[in-house]
Amino acid sequence: MRQTRLSILVLLAALLAACGRPVTPAPSPSPVPPTQVAPALSPVQPGVNAAGPGGVDVAMKLVKIPDQKNIAVVDREAISTAAYQQELNRALVIVTSQYQVDWNDPQNQSPLPELQQQVLDQIIERVVLRQLASKEGVSVDSKDVETEVASLQGRIQQSGQFADWAAFLKENSLTDESIRSLIGDNLLFDAMSKRHAGPTSVEQVHASHILVGTKETGQEVLDKLVKGEAFAALAAQYSTDTGSKDQGGDLGWFPRGVMVSEFEQAAFSLEPGKVSQLVQTDFGYHIILVQGKEVRELDSALYEQMQQQQFQVWLEGQRAKMSIERLYTFVPPK
Repeated sequence: MRQTRLSILVLLAALLAACGRPVTPAPSPSPVPPTQVAPALSPVQPGVNAAGPGGVDVAMKLVKIPDQKNIAVVDREAISTAAYQQELNRALVIVTSQYQVDWNDPQNQSPLPELQQQVLDQIIERVVLRQLASKEGVSVDSKDVETEVASLQGRIQQSGQFADWAAFLKENSLTDESIRSLIGDNLLFDAMSKRHAGPTSVEQVHASHILVGTKETGQEVLDKLVKGEAFAALAAQYSTDTGSKDQGGDLGWFPRGVMVSEFEQAAFSLEPGKVSQLVQTDFGYHIILVQGKEVRELDSALYEQMQQQQFQVWLEGQRAKMSIERLYTFVPPK
């Protein structure tokens, strides 16, 4: 299964989704569709909002705000506890509104320390991004920020969820300055991601597979292939991958980095026209047929995924060289 990483601008993404911006997931070439992760929170009855009973005010009384001036330092740039508290409040507003969370419910209170840690980590990520961009002379044009603000205002008006722009800001614990900061960071993330993206053309494999649940069934399929039965017909008959079995198991072209490691290693080690032995992954047992292998241009959706992966590798490498000190920890280190 393809591994994904949350954007460092989760709060902005949630805001855009909440006000009607369509979010279309990129197609995954993985043998099995990725699992969607739901928040570990219990919803309240319809009609309860962030300001109602069990809302943000309750959550803010439950969270731990350290009694100290600063909460973290990134390469000598301090992050104040006051700034952190503002970001935490905004995050709680979004989470409470989107998932209709009742913070009076004890089940919903246990994830609060982890949520607090995530908010701090996101602030640190934003500071890291700004510092790295500054070192490379990358900045965001204020005109581009205003264009995005105007676009957001238009979507809010069309959604009909808020009386006006001021109501949107108030209900999401935002200001004109903070929303522009979030949008600026988002544009900066895009600019740095493109700057450190990988190549547009990479080695890819065109493969088909048959996924079965047991080793015995897999051997049965292999025996039939040896006897000359068609791979596509056996995929339609045996494969448990509903996304590809009716296409003869065809997964199309894919590069390295999008399949689970065992599957990827087997697929890229085969020559075109060859069939693998049983390849075991967490999904079951695969029989892989490689139909082609060549350096190809990535399609736009896949390139965006690869670009993000390449950028994250670069970003993590740069972050490791920086001095990042968390002056308070909400979740004990593992």
